[in-house]
Amino acid sequence: MLKSSNINSVLNELSEPVAKEPQAQSSSSNGNSKAATETCCSSKDQDVIGSLAALQLSAGVLQIAQPPLDHVRVQLRELIGRQNKIYIDLSKEKYKLDCSEVAKLNDMMSDVRRYKDKLAKIKKEMQGIYQRTKDLKKRAANVAACKQRDYQRKLDRQQHEESLIGGH
Repeated sequence: MLKSSNINSVLNELSEPVAKEPQAQSSSSNGNSKAATETCCSSKDQDVIGSLAALQLSAGVLQIAQPPLDHVRVQLRELIGRQNKIYIDLSKEKYKLDCSEVAKLNDMMSDVRRYKDKLAKIKKEMQGIYQRTKDLKKRAANVAACKQRDYQRKLDRQQHEESLIGGH
């Protein structure tokens, strides 16, 4: 992601030479009037004339290139602003997703605790049922044994009574 401070420094660097060139033109035009008063064949005069031509040429190129550069500069600022907005929005969404995942994890952990408690209750109930059935089976066996003894006693008594009656 581009930072707005980076583009501002680039734009400032681009605008500084533009601001310096008109001053250079005015000083070179003053230097040109001085050069006219001096001898015209000196190498110093040729350097001044060459630098004046270079300045005029660069000023002309700048006049041609300045409007598109300004337009591009505005577009870059808009683009960076949009990128920053999108970055902020994406960061917010990521945070929401992270929070929702944490919430899901917390829900799952609470479900695990709840199911563990239910499992413990069911296990306890099953142990209670097992103990009661074990006791009931033991009691049923005792009852069956008692009934068997009673039945045997009854048979024995009946046989004794028959033997007493039959012997008579």
